[in-house]
Amino acid sequence: LGLDCFFCLDFSREFHFFRFCGMIDGNMNIVKFISVAAMIFVHAHMMLVTNDNYGFDDTPSFFYKITDKFMFLGLFLTILPMLAGYVFRISKDYEFKKTIKIAIFLLFVGFFMNLAIWGIKYVFSWNILQFVGLSFVVTAFLMSYFSERVIFLLSSAAILMAPLLRNFLTNISDSYFIDIFIGNINHFIFWPFFPWFGVVGFGFLFAHYQLKRGNDFKFKTISLLLGIAFLVFAVATNVISPPINNNNVWSPDIFQPKTGFVLATIGLFLALSVLGTFFWKKTNFKKYGIINSYSKGILWIYVSMMLANGVFHYAMRDRLPLNDPASIYFIWMIFIFAFSWAVGALSIKFLDEKKLIVYLKKIR
Repeated sequence: LGLDCFFCLDFSREFHFFRFCGMIDGNMNIVKFISVAAMIFVHAHMMLVTNDNYGFDDTPSFFYKITDKFMFLGLFLTILPMLAGYVFRISKDYEFKKTIKIAIFLLFVGFFMNLAIWGIKYVFSWNILQFVGLSFVVTAFLMSYFSERVIFLLSSAAILMAPLLRNFLTNISDSYFIDIFIGNINHFIFWPFFPWFGVVGFGFLFAHYQLKRGNDFKFKTISLLLGIAFLVFAVATNVISPPINNNNVWSPDIFQPKTGFVLATIGLFLALSVLGTFFWKKTNFKKYGIINSYSKGILWIYVSMMLANGVFHYAMRDRLPLNDPASIYFIWMIFIFAFSWAVGALSIKFLDEKKLIVYLKKIR
């Protein structure tokens, strides 16, 4: 996913190989840990408490009321693309041709995951891996041939013009490629380029100016105040918590949101990142501890978690001798968090430490 340890493709004359590279301060590891933990919880929760169509059959139920009250937790998921943009810049590895190969790999993983979980009918559904791959390519192109100013302009336009483009393009065409830019939940096109490229772009720019300014107090203060202002604006306009959709919780209110929700995403990222420099800058984490594992193994945690939620849970649910939904809920939550920890630790063991390198012979 490009979050601290994203795949770097190093093409030598004879071989292609993939390897992980990590280079993030302790405070960003904490931010990533919080986001990944929220991602695991929200996906597992939605899968456990909804029907096969991700809707609610019993709206007065306890789980429905809890879900309705805590929809704002979606913000911790939507900052993941911003973290991707941040790390993409921190890595200093955004050469255009190499980025295209990274994007192809992410597209492949994303489409393969769709096939494995939902079948051939949904193989070309557009999810976060495909979106991040496209955003990396656009960002690398703009940095290679233009400048960070153009990234700022396109990021701003992506956020501010998204509602207008949706209204305009929806009435013109019902095309897969147009859906990629504006979104279409009915066609399983999540994470549209507008407005979410703005989130990736501003994550990239935050890292860009952070590298330039270093530990500059003024930069941190402005970033923190801007983040708080965005969050206050979202609260004041009542858009910080998307409304729950009884028919499908993964609704347009989350993936085609109001502008204030996107600004709140940026605001939360800025606030957590800056506050982290004061509280967690010099924090050391255990190599295979849960914080380090979640932080460095995010790509494989995401893919494994989606596979587990989409495949293994249903097989297990049918075989568990439990009639109490709450028991199944807590058993699965404990399992999925521990499972994700193990996946993250294994990714550090075999990939971050370069003990497993996949070589692909170059075809002449």
